[in-house]
Amino acid sequence: MKLKNLVLIATAAVLVCSAFAQGGGQGRRGGFRNQGDPLQLTSREDVQKDLALTDDQKTKLTDLRDKTQQKMREAMTAARDSAGDDREAMMKAMQSIMAKMSEANQKELATILSADQVKRLKEIAIQFVGVSIVANNKDVQKDLEITDDQLAKIKDLQTRQQAAMREAMQNAQGDQAAMLEARTKNDKILVEEINKVLTDAQKAKLKDMSGKPFVRVDPPAGGGR
Repeated sequence: MKLKNLVLIATAAVLVCSAFAQGGGQGRRGGFRNQGDPLQLTSREDVQKDLALTDDQKTKLTDLRDKTQQKMREAMTAARDSAGDDREAMMKAMQSIMAKMSEANQKELATILSADQVKRLKEIAIQFVGVSIVANNKDVQKDLEITDDQLAKIKDLQTRQQAAMREAMQNAQGDQAAMLEARTKNDKILVEEINKVLTDAQKAKLKDMSGKPFVRVDPPAGGGR
């Protein structure tokens, strides 16, 4: 595989994760991770403890995460093969696949977790991601009664953020520290701009939707989580 294609794949993967759950730079140990994704959150010990997961549920969730990761690898390969060096085409293909995977995983989660656990996991996800969850979570958009005009503005903000990240990653030339710094800066700007789009009532409701405070316990640096 050509080095150029490897770079394209890595860039697309990071940007797609950014598009689906903005984590504000929190919870990233050893690289970029989609920490706002409910399924990914279930890999954390603090989340498992809060949800009071059984051993059987943990096993099923691990299997689902493994299957999702395999599908992600296959999707990246398929996107690369179909798009070639067209980064924009690769991004669109990845986003479409990720959206379908996310929807499918939500249904799977509902078969593994109880209704109360699903509700609590949504609350925890909101606390991890913050206001940026409004950008991609359709359930949250519906709950907050986000208008078409608001959604269009938020999508435009995302598009501009992704463009800024592409430029930053090209300039970083593989420097992880520089990419993380750029990501954190761009995430902060996105949060500030989304807050300007939402009404005070919507922001207050989102806070209420986050539920009781989650006791977050991040693993030591280098812990791989």
